[in-house]
Amino acid sequence: MNRGWLIFMWAVIGAVVGQLLGAALAPQLPLLDKFIGLGFDPTRVDLNFVVITLGIQLKLSVAGAIGLVLSLWLALRSS
Repeated sequence: MNRGWLIFMWAVIGAVVGQLLGAALAPQLPLLDKFIGLGFDPTRVDLNFVVITLGIQLKLSVAGAIGLVLSLWLALRSS
């Protein structure tokens, strides 16, 4: 596996673990569950013979961002 994919996988894992910890600790630390939503709503293109639906949403919380930064730091430090 090339190094770029490995760093990408660490980033995704760190963000997911951060999101989960933020959701679990939200009752004690509400700041961790604040998030920024980026993206656009699904758009439908109907060409009569094919229908294409495009859309992407990114929801990153404070805890997810911390997990993302920590995982990237660990991945880049170890290589």
